[in-house]
Amino acid sequence: MKYFLNKKALALISLWLPVAIQMGLIFYFSSQPSGSPALDKFPLPAGIGHLGGYGLLALLLYRAFNGSFLGWSLLRARHTFIVALLYGISDEFHQYFVPGRHATVTDVLINAAGIILALLALRFLINGLLYKQGKIFLEKFKRCEGFLKMLSKF
Repeated sequence: MKYFLNKKALALISLWLPVAIQMGLIFYFSSQPSGSPALDKFPLPAGIGHLGGYGLLALLLYRAFNGSFLGWSLLRARHTFIVALLYGISDEFHQYFVPGRHATVTDVLINAAGIILALLALRFLINGLLYKQGKIFLEKFKRCEGFLKMLSKF
C-alpha cells in the first residue's frame, strides 16, 4: 500500500500541526470583540488565559523545534521563546484593531511569563524527573541484560 505522504512529511505534520492549531486558537480568542459570548464564557480570568495559552504554545513549539520532548536544548528553548514572544506581540498588535479590545504591554509580559514558566517546567522535567527515570530504567535494563547473558550460558 502506497502512502500519500512519506514518513518525514507525516512527522513534520505531527510536530507542527498542534502549533498551528494553538496559534489559531489564540488568534480566534483575540479576534473576539469585547463582550462576545466566547470571551464571556471563557472559564478563566484573562491573565490566566494568556499565561496558559502561551505556555502551551511554548511547549508545542519546543517539541516541534526539538523533534520531541526528549532532551533539553538551550538553543531550541531560545528559538521557542523568540517565536512565541513575537507571536504574542503580533497578537497584541492585532487586538488593537478589534472593536472594544486594546493592545497592552502587560499582556505581552504575561505572555512572556507563561512562555518562561512552561520552558522552566519542561527543563525541570527533562533534566530532573525524566533523566532520573531514564537512568533507573537503564540500570534495571543492564541488570536484566546481565542476568539474561548469564542464563544463556546454561
